[in-house]
Amino acid sequence: MTETPRDATESILQWSVPNLLGDGSVELPAYPGRAVVVVGPNGSGKSALSHWLSINRGGSQAPVTRVLAHRRVWMQSAGTEMTASQRAQMLPAFASWDSDPRSRVQVNGDSERSSKILYDLLGRVNGRNARIAELVDAGQETSSVEESMLTTVARVFASANLDIGFRVTHLGEFEAVRETGVAYPISEMSDGEKGAFLLAAEVLLSPPDSVQIVDEPERHLHRAISSDFVASLMRERDDCAFVLLTHDLDLIGKLEPSGTTVCFVSAVSWHDGRATGWTLEIDSEASEIPDSVRQAILGGRSQLLFVEGEASSLDFPMYRLIFPDWTVVPCGGSEEVKRATTGLNEVDAYHWVDGRGILDGDARSPEEISALAAKKILVLPVDEVENLYYLSCVVDAVAERQAATLGEDAAALKATVSDKAIETLKASTVQHLASVNAVKILRSQVLASMPTGEDMISGGVDLPISLASPYPTEHQKLAGLVASKDYEAIVRGYSVRDSGLRTAVAHALGFKNLDLYEKAVRVLLSDDDNLLVKVRKILGDLPT
Repeated sequence: MTETPRDATESILQWSVPNLLGDGSVELPAYPGRAVVVVGPNGSGKSALSHWLSINRGGSQAPVTRVLAHRRVWMQSAGTEMTASQRAQMLPAFASWDSDPRSRVQVNGDSERSSKILYDLLGRVNGRNARIAELVDAGQETSSVEESMLTTVARVFASANLDIGFRVTHLGEFEAVRETGVAYPISEMSDGEKGAFLLAAEVLLSPPDSVQIVDEPERHLHRAISSDFVASLMRERDDCAFVLLTHDLDLIGKLEPSGTTVCFVSAVSWHDGRATGWTLEIDSEASEIPDSVRQAILGGRSQLLFVEGEASSLDFPMYRLIFPDWTVVPCGGSEEVKRATTGLNEVDAYHWVDGRGILDGDARSPEEISALAAKKILVLPVDEVENLYYLSCVVDAVAERQAATLGEDAAALKATVSDKAIETLKASTVQHLASVNAVKILRSQVLASMPTGEDMISGGVDLPISLASPYPTEHQKLAGLVASKDYEAIVRGYSVRDSGLRTAVAHALGFKNLDLYEKAVRVLLSDDDNLLVKVRKILGDLPT
């Protein structure tokens, strides 16, 4: 049920939140149709902040509704158990309980609160029905009457893939109606459905142009539906301002970036049982950086390392071993790494976060490597991150451990591994690996040779681009490395996953498959600080 919205540029309420980061406070405005999303780790003071926001209104007369995360969903019957007199008597009690700082962790009057919501909802539905009846009796058109609030609740449910309708029986009780036509009292709904029903009703019943403070909606809504449900509820009440305190980062992705302010809370101070200040960072530029970056930041991280691949790929565990002080964020492809790294470092709102990127070598030119370093992106000294598992220093360390375990000669085992690996690089394999590198080099050259807009305007119909094939040079270079048995140069410079080299190394060292060998490498890196230092030295320092 959408009320007539006020001017979205005029704040409903403006808070000055005491800030622990230096003197003064953080200005936090609440605008109609927009959301302030408060995130932060457990213990950072989010619930205390929700209480503070509800009672410190800076002189504003705007009504504030606070929906508490830790309230119990109490619904003993399908109708209200409250009379008009009881409702009037309970209102001062609710206000007193909610003003108590302890309300951040405890709720008084759970059953009475639920009964009040059902009482008000029934009154709203009956009032609408009475207006329709009056118009019908007078022979007048009824199209001007607003839709039933139960219809609105059902639409919000449908947005979260909950196909449940609602109606009022002749006894004044609420029924849930399934798509099949089966109806039953709402008291028989699941706890999650009851929580959703009460949350929707409470927000929809709130006064026009009010502020809705919703503390952890995911507590009573399944994570799979909470973000869609809350986003839909906000659309129904675009006259209201919303403050959402949540651990559900998916919710942020469901909200309109231009209408969302993210408030990251990391600490709180206390005096005599009352919260007196918070460490706050405000992000009003939420649409300017990728979601992967924002989610890592909002999870409380301050050093982010953006890498290619997924969390399930070999990149992830290797990078976590080599850079233990950094939170590794897999981004997918190289362009996503570039976008995440540059996006983070260009947004002032995240000044306390340090972001770096890492890309595979991919036969990049020295000029490209230098340009990426200027953007705080390190280019690996190996063609692909998987090649790190097969560096000579790594293979030698595994060989020494295997020799000690199997009672073999370590030097002989190392030589055998190298010989077996080189033997897999037949003529056809050399051609393939050289062609892979040639394509990478040519792609970079083509992109560097692309005409500018001015070239397009003045260049006519044809856009000639003439480039020499890198393949002959790459083939000659790799063939020479194979002939000289330069194992290290081959592993560093070429996509060895496209060959039998990796399997040959694993088998020569006594492992049945690649997975077992690579797992052994990770265990060794965890145990052997000297080896880890060698690998880090090969990679080089992250750009500053």
